[in-house]
Amino acid sequence: MSVRRMAALTAIPVAVLLLAACGSDEVHGTITEKEHKAAHTTWSSKPVTKRQCTTSRKDGRSKKSCRTVKTGSKRVPHREPECWQIELNDDEHELCISKSRWNKVRVGDKW
Repeated sequence: MSVRRMAALTAIPVAVLLLAACGSDEVHGTITEKEHKAAHTTWSSKPVTKRQCTTSRKDGRSKKSCRTVKTGSKRVPHREPECWQIELNDDEHELCISKSRWNKVRVGDKW
């Protein structure tokens, strides 16, 4: 048996074990709810500031002092993408999945 063939035969079980280990963190349960959440944007205000410095002279020395001054505020958008959501009972998880997959599953199905 060649070295290449032995290496290939040894690599197959290792790859299978690695793939099985990767899937162990998946969320499992029974689908208890399905919900579609449209994309939306919320807004918040964020203060805008600038640093303002002054210099004073006393006894031949200069002293610089700085402070932060609020100059206004700006609106900041927070975008939430569209979500085709399922809720699971076993792990109490909410997952966003593709629309096509969401259309195929039903409440009560095992995930």
